[in-house]
Amino acid sequence: MSSPEITDLLAGIAEGAAERERSDEGPFDQVAAVARAGLTALSLPVEEGGRGASIRELFAFVIDLAEADPIVAHVLRTHYSQVLRFLRLEDPDLRRRWLDEVRAGKVFGNAISETGTVSAGNHDFTTTLEPSGSGWVLDGVKYYSTGTLYSDWISVAARAEGATYGPDGGVATVLVPADRPGVSVVDDWDGMGQRRTGTGTTRFERVPVHPEEFLSVRPRHERRAASDVPFLQLYLHAVVAGVLRSVVTDAAGLVRSRTRTFDHAPAPSPVDDPILQETVGRLAATAWVAESAVLTAADAVAAAEDDEAAGPAASYAVSAVKVHLDRVATDAATALFDVGGASASSTAKNLDRHWRNLRTITLHNPASYKAAALGRLRIAGQPLPANGYF
Repeated sequence: MSSPEITDLLAGIAEGAAERERSDEGPFDQVAAVARAGLTALSLPVEEGGRGASIRELFAFVIDLAEADPIVAHVLRTHYSQVLRFLRLEDPDLRRRWLDEVRAGKVFGNAISETGTVSAGNHDFTTTLEPSGSGWVLDGVKYYSTGTLYSDWISVAARAEGATYGPDGGVATVLVPADRPGVSVVDDWDGMGQRRTGTGTTRFERVPVHPEEFLSVRPRHERRAASDVPFLQLYLHAVVAGVLRSVVTDAAGLVRSRTRTFDHAPAPSPVDDPILQETVGRLAATAWVAESAVLTAADAVAAAEDDEAAGPAASYAVSAVKVHLDRVATDAATALFDVGGASASSTAKNLDRHWRNLRTITLHNPASYKAAALGRLRIAGQPLPANGYF
């Protein structure tokens, strides 16, 4: 999906990204620029006002965007997933309503996860939707609401009260405007990395919800579309792949900027030092393999989008990418410093942001549990778990 317009946009987003990270400045203008360029509608068919990007092409753009600024890329994770969900809607009026919002450049955030004692990935929400007059009211507190700080609409998952969907109850997904009375988006994410993604608290206090704002209501344990979770998980790895490109760029630039080396170095000039050349070469190889793995897994996700039976293969592919990338990505961000010496640790250079951002992304779910699940599948044929992480 490359074009001079997109190239210029990405260059503009990249400019100042490191400084925004250092000064804790949110990329509000940069997210808005992506929307104004029509790139939040990237995956809409051309005849519906989009650019007709395939899932592979969408992930390729996310990698490019993450290279420019991983915060901006991460902010749009829920948005791009939500657009694919809109495209699956069978009700033509509902589909048109929400695609019109996408075409208008509106950005969609999320309020799904909750803290507490319930295990992560479980849909036993404490947030509730209760009937009230001709509509409903929404009450609850969500966390890890990535992107919602920058969004126009918030996708909220809640327990549907007053409706019977089996003994476990129903889960409703509704879309409410971010500026509706009773909605509070709190910028309280204090992670060491991905600092300005808006991954904080969202509160809903007696928020009115209209019937036309319901996207779906389903039994709590009903499986989602086969591509939904693999898409969301792979998106994180696409951000990782973009960050790794930046690691390579910064490593090569660091070597070129050095004017002296150690007395015992194998070459008088850093650019001619075979040890530094090897280190940068290994980083380049890591970044290339990461991107290739993400795009290969994107094809598996696309297959699951077309055929529910391909869902397990997509989950396997995405899990395998995570298990591998989590370790090599953080190792690469550490190795970056090996080509610089003590001056590379300067806060002015801000090179530690790559490790902090990568490590924060990898903590979304432990690779050890994913690896164990892959092992059980290969050893005993036990299917991968069916929850929000696979």
